[in-house]
Amino acid sequence: MITTVTGVLIIVMLMLSLEVASRAERATDPVRDNLQRELQQARKKFAENTELLHQRQVEVSALANRVFVLPKPDPSGKQPVLVVLSTAKGFLTRVGQTNVTEFALGRGGAGFEKALALCDANRDRLVFYVRPSGIEQFQNCRKLAEQQHFLFGYDAAEEDAQYLLTQ
Repeated sequence: MITTVTGVLIIVMLMLSLEVASRAERATDPVRDNLQRELQQARKKFAENTELLHQRQVEVSALANRVFVLPKPDPSGKQPVLVVLSTAKGFLTRVGQTNVTEFALGRGGAGFEKALALCDANRDRLVFYVRPSGIEQFQNCRKLAEQQHFLFGYDAAEEDAQYLLTQ
């Protein structure tokens, strides 16, 4: 009889302990809930910051390929005109202008001659930036500039860089 009562008491105790354990799992723990909310907010903020960082990286990579040309002041007072030359095309731009005049380079610098008509030898001086692919074209353009009495200077340019004339 004592063994039977003891067995029943053990079973009741086991059932009670299982019930208490399951209630403890279901009970809300305010500290745990706060930590979960903070974790969700941190994940959301991390995702936002990751997106912002990605946008900034795109902006930086776009700027990394730009070269800002700062021409030296000319004692004659002539305004610089940036001319960037490559194999088949060239670009012409002035300080303070956002528009760029693009021209095709043909034999003898035919496209450059048309672009040069937009400039005045009394008012402008040319600043050539020559990409490695545009060396031959530069020789023709330089002769045309000399024939029309332009003052000019020149320098080597990177093939993939974008050149911007600034003050």
